[in-house]
Amino acid sequence: MLDNRFQTFLALCETGSYTKTAELLSMTQPAVSQHIKFLEEYYQVELIAQKGKSFALTEEGKALQEYVRTLSANSKRIFSLLHRIKNKQKPVNFGATLTIGEYMLPPILDQIIKSDPDIEISMYVENTQVLQEMLWEGKIDFALLEGHFNRSQFESKLISNENFIAVCSPESKLAAKSSSLENILDQNLILREPGSGTRDILEQALYNQNLSIHDFRNQIVIGNMKAIKELCHHNRGITFMYREAVKKELAGGYLKEIPIRDFQISHPFTFVYLQSSPDQPHLEYWFNRIIRLRKETAH
Repeated sequence: MLDNRFQTFLALCETGSYTKTAELLSMTQPAVSQHIKFLEEYYQVELIAQKGKSFALTEEGKALQEYVRTLSANSKRIFSLLHRIKNKQKPVNFGATLTIGEYMLPPILDQIIKSDPDIEISMYVENTQVLQEMLWEGKIDFALLEGHFNRSQFESKLISNENFIAVCSPESKLAAKSSSLENILDQNLILREPGSGTRDILEQALYNQNLSIHDFRNQIVIGNMKAIKELCHHNRGITFMYREAVKKELAGGYLKEIPIRDFQISHPFTFVYLQSSPDQPHLEYWFNRIIRLRKETAH
């Protein structure tokens, strides 16, 4: 259970307003100020720096916000853990980014449910940014991420390293022909929305080559992998994605890989969870099970 003064502090950090915090927590504005004053006196530091009618967190305030968010998430997970023990249940709540959730996990989930038909599973498929927030909020036990994440705030374990490739229509002039990055910039680039792991990786890889997504002819942003593949198949542009996500289409000739000279990218699929998690055995069990089933179901 999180101390109510910590809850007030977190709400103030999120709303940025004493008035909104008071309304959110159904308390008076002086009571909000009293809670913050108590924390400052207890820890003997200034947490809030007033700037006219607004305020900003001090460095100590930012540090406390990070620690309290971890406490809040772990408090929720402890409740869930004790509930599982009491009811002799084995539920698992986790998140996965789109490529992992749609292409890597289905055969793994199939084997899990086949061997344990009564298991309770809740899987959320979201982008990397959303899943990090869900971890902070204690809504999920762990996340399987394909993109960059804040390594200073989370623990992680490597699942696998995956190739990240360019693909196009079989009718494209680029199909299966070796090209340089400069030779594909006249194409429409079809890519995921901001916050997605695949877009983040592509933008970083291009940045390393002194390029950006805006160097392509045009950018078409689509939040659905199936739609991206369909547009590429009809030669409306090219895209970049993990080989794992497109291996069936490549094998069937529906799409073609564009071999790009001096632009080979691989990136880890990662098992991510909160630091100082109260349920390490639960996390270790699921990491090891996913790794084992990944090897058994890989084609």
